[in-house]
Order: sequence, then structure tokens, then C-alpha cells
Amino acid sequence: MRYFFSAILILFFSCGIFSQQKVAVDYCDYEIGDSVVTFVLENPLSKKEIVFINVHENEATSIAALNQFDVRDEYKFFWLNHNATRRIFYNHKEEVFSVDPNRIFSHDGIVATLAYDTICNRKAEKMAKALAHEILKFVHDAKWIISLHNNTPDNYSIKSYLPGGDEALNTKEVFINDSMDTDDFIYTTNQYLFDELKKKNINVILQDNINCINDGSLSVYCGFKGIPYANVEAEDGHLNEQIFLIKEVVSIIEGRVTSQ
Repeated sequence: MRYFFSAILILFFSCGIFSQQKVAVDYCDYEIGDSVVTFVLENPLSKKEIVFINVHENEATSIAALNQFDVRDEYKFFWLNHNATRRIFYNHKEEVFSVDPNRIFSHDGIVATLAYDTICNRKAEKMAKALAHEILKFVHDAKWIISLHNNTPDNYSIKSYLPGGDEALNTKEVFINDSMDTDDFIYTTNQYLFDELKKKNINVILQDNINCINDGSLSVYCGFKGIPYANVEAEDGHLNEQIFLIKEVVSIIEGRVTSQ
């Protein structure tokens, strides 16, 4: 595998509004089989303890939300560029493989995501594991990892974590504010963040870091490793709601650091 690095200063366009603020950006082209995934790291020299990450390029609202937030506050933001698709497709000797990049942080997760709609063999598993290893390099020094995701109505929501829901086995605690959209919520591995968000009456789920299903997701990886993690989840198109949730999470995290 080969890498091609570049670092530039760019001017951001965000939701049609021109921003005069310059942002440093590193690009790294990562070869997986015959395909290329571009790793993009904004504000690479930031000393902030939070690193934001987005691994699903098709979830565009989350990228737009963070670009409105991190450009101003200069947080590191790592994301994958791979043809604006959720799954990453790669070829090897005329065989085509496909993985969800948020399901490759464990062996079981890799096997399951490969088998979802493509073949699975040892070579494909090895390549997916190598991709996960490279992704983790970009967030390894973070004191907090904040992931960003978007969902669609009637597909996945905070209700999925209630008893009987698809994600119930991964849940230690859940708090729902009935006045909030159930598609807009925070998912975290950290008890303190859960408690503070609950106090603020914000939809939030606490992962069961001991008994959760090892599906290869970044949240489970962080839970097992003891890395504080939060996912800021919002319905596709809920830009203002996602920006609000990002600000609330960051204010709690940085408030605790300041008070220590």
C-alpha cells in the first residue's frame, strides 16, 4: 500500500455561505486493493484534546455541521472521502469486496460486514483490518473521540435502544426527552457525559461497555479500550439540531477539563 500526502490552506464554503477563515488540511490517499480512499484531516496541528471523525461520507449533514463548528474553534476533524458512499468498495485480483468502515474495528465485525453483500475471504479480511489500523492512527492521541452520523426517519432512532429494540443489548442507560426528535441524540461510552446530557434534558444513550455486542463499530472499540467516545447523531437534514448537539457535548467535555 502507498500513501500520498499533501497539506494546504483552503477557504471553506459551508451551506452556500463563504467563510473567510483559513483552515489547514492534510490529505492522504490510502490504497486498498485497486481502490483509493482519501483520508482528510482538518486542523492537523490543533492541540485540542477532542478529535472529530466521520467515516460515512454519504452522511453529508454531519460534515456540514462540523465544518460550521470546527472551522471557528479549530478542532481536528478526520473524515474519509470515498465517492460519497457509505460502504467502501475495493478490488483484488478481479474480486470485489465491500465493508462498512464503522464495522471494521474487530475481527467479528470485519467478517460480518464483508459477508453483508460481498464475498469474504482471508485476503479481504486482512485488507479491511489494515484500513481500520490506518484510521485509528489519526485518532490515537485523542483524549476524546466524537463521531458524527446521520440517520433517516423510521430506520434508526434512540428508540432502537429501548427494551425490545434492535440495539437494546448494547444499552446500559437511556434517557429520552419527549419534546426532542427521536432521530437526534447522543450515544456515549462515558458515564459523566451521559449524566450531564441527561441533566440538560438531551436525548442520550450510555453504551454497556462490558456486555455490548462486538460488532466492529468504533464505539465498541473505544468502550473496550476505555477511550471516552461520543456519537452525535442527527436525522439527515437536521443541520441546526446537529450543530446544537455538537456544541452541547463540547461544552460539557471542555467544562470538565477546565474544572479539573
